[in-house]
Amino acid sequence: MTRPKWGGRRAARLVAACLAMYGRTCHLCGRPGATTADHVIPRSRHGPDTLDNLRPAHRLCNQRRGDMPLDEWFARHPKPHAESLAPSRDW
Repeated sequence: MTRPKWGGRRAARLVAACLAMYGRTCHLCGRPGATTADHVIPRSRHGPDTLDNLRPAHRLCNQRRGDMPLDEWFARHPKPHAESLAPSRDW
């Protein structure tokens, strides 16, 4: 059995549902403004097109990750921790 390709109205509905459910913070870089849905288990590795396998991502983050496993992605691109970030200004 072949799966439908990722695209069109079906994918647009899943992206909208993903963003509505999980918000617009990119799960790959931790910054706001995500506009796409990234497959946690990539489609090329037989990950399903279901909401529990989708997370918000920026288009560029999603493209850069490709079908890389998440543990490899985070080893190469660790998210900054809030306590390690410098304050935006001195109060």
